[in-house]
Amino acid sequence: MLDKYKKHSMGLLIILALCLGAGSSFAQPPEAAKKEEPKEDQGDPTFFYRFSQFLIPKPDATFKKPNIREPGPDSANFPNSPYTLPKGMVYFETTPSVAGKSGNTPRTYTTPTLLRYGLTDDVEFRLFTNSLTVESDPSRAGFAPIVFDMKLHFWDENKDLFLPAVGMEILLQSTFGSSFLNTGVQPSMNLLFSKDLVWDTVLEASVGLQSGDIGLSTGDSYEMIVQGDLTTKVTERISLFVQTAYNGSVDPRFANNILVGGGGLLNLTETITIYGSYNASVVKTLPPYFTQMGIAFAF
Repeated sequence: MLDKYKKHSMGLLIILALCLGAGSSFAQPPEAAKKEEPKEDQGDPTFFYRFSQFLIPKPDATFKKPNIREPGPDSANFPNSPYTLPKGMVYFETTPSVAGKSGNTPRTYTTPTLLRYGLTDDVEFRLFTNSLTVESDPSRAGFAPIVFDMKLHFWDENKDLFLPAVGMEILLQSTFGSSFLNTGVQPSMNLLFSKDLVWDTVLEASVGLQSGDIGLSTGDSYEMIVQGDLTTKVTERISLFVQTAYNGSVDPRFANNILVGGGGLLNLTETITIYGSYNASVVKTLPPYFTQMGIAFAF
């Protein structure tokens, strides 16, 4: 009888131990069973990102979702930002423009178009053209030459030393265009700067040399070009800017001129921005104004 009691007691102890063990395992799951903190969803890598990885493999590269706000469209104002697109990101910017008639030049309608592609986080390949170009008096239309362009980002802004972000843009105008707009192979090289100021204001500037025959210009020598702008963020979606250009923009969007003007940007979504500006000439013999409206997409 005593042996039977001992067997029952041992059985109860074993069952009790198993229950306590199971309870503790539910209360404190092993490390392997713990879930990691959710990470920010960057989405699936795009075809363009995978293609950039194929061209220039980089194991530690990270995919960034298309975003039109960072670094923002270059076609909105005259100077170009020293910041390049992240690896694999693409911008498409098109900017219908009008240059007024002067005593020496006809009124000119153009559709500047810029395609940007991030080869790496610091190297951007670009294709630019003034595209469909229409001149009045005499009336004629054609397709402007394609410009092959490369932008390099050297370093970010150093706020401790009050140094701006710096980049460089090198472009070469081809002969792929209508005959009356074809001025031969023409180069240009520009240094690009950007500095954050107070009150959500950014100062951008660029300075460089370009051929006198690039874009809609005509000349026989190289000339210095300078552009600058101040952009202020009014809201998360709206920014306003004032700008100036001497002898043209970085991308050859208009003929030699000295312009002063302003405009604004509106971010419709994370991937779409619209913008526009009006700019007046300070030289009486040159086109009296240059105005544009455009849209940019990120994908």
